[in-house]
Amino acid sequence: MIAVTAASGTTGRHVLGALSSAGLPVRALVHSPERTESVRAHGAQEAVAADLTHPGEVQAALEGCTSIVHIGPPMHPREITMGQNVIDAARRAGVEHVVLMSVTHPQLEPLLNHQSKLAVERHLLASRLPFTILQPMHYMQNVLVADCLATGRFAQPYSLERPLSFVDLADVGQAAATVLAAPQNHVWATYELCGTDTLTGHQIAEVLTSVGGTPVRAQQVPLDTVLPARAADYTIDGFTRLVNQYDRYGILGNSNVLRWILGRQPTTFEQYVRREHGCPTSPRHAQDHS
Repeated sequence: MIAVTAASGTTGRHVLGALSSAGLPVRALVHSPERTESVRAHGAQEAVAADLTHPGEVQAALEGCTSIVHIGPPMHPREITMGQNVIDAARRAGVEHVVLMSVTHPQLEPLLNHQSKLAVERHLLASRLPFTILQPMHYMQNVLVADCLATGRFAQPYSLERPLSFVDLADVGQAAATVLAAPQNHVWATYELCGTDTLTGHQIAEVLTSVGGTPVRAQQVPLDTVLPARAADYTIDGFTRLVNQYDRYGILGNSNVLRWILGRQPTTFEQYVRREHGCPTSPRHAQDHS
């Protein structure tokens, strides 16, 4: 049995779907009982509510599991505590393999979410548990295709001129399933998961326009227009630092490792937009995935 934390979140749902498609049994860990049915709908055989800030609850939820995928909550002030609790509970529960969902370039000190994930990586390394660390890039899913096409606008709070790399969460989920299907081939490894595209905000709008058939313009907007509702001070600070980093430097990665894991070319941004828009894949792109 494979446990997946934060299973009802965006990343968790993609991991659940990929593990389910690979025929791997999953126990989904969620924060509240109200979310157990939703994770079952995404392929979990079992669903357990557990508060990751309570070590005893985490250990009980992991009993009988041989592997775990830990997905830390983004921009959460207790992300480090949760990650350390999960790793310690996994050791006590006899879990044999920990797959940690981290982030590309966790050593970027200005970014609070990167600092948190790096601290959890360090704790995992010190635990002596067999591990695989996955470091995904900026998600394509951050671009809401339907909204952009409906409004004719793609908005982001940092420079439209600064290039960023991307990865499709569907590819991230498939990479996790590949690792967990044959863990003996992937223990002690740290894998950067990045797609082939490096795009500016203007180039993103151009792809949306080309696929959607209607003009989409790129617009840089103030940070407070894209913050989560009722965001805590820590979350606001985290997003402010992220925007400042992306505005000045962008974030870049390399697709070679993901290509090797998938056994195919990673999904391009255009393919992602076509899939979200319900468009057929062009013959050229179908060959890329063959």
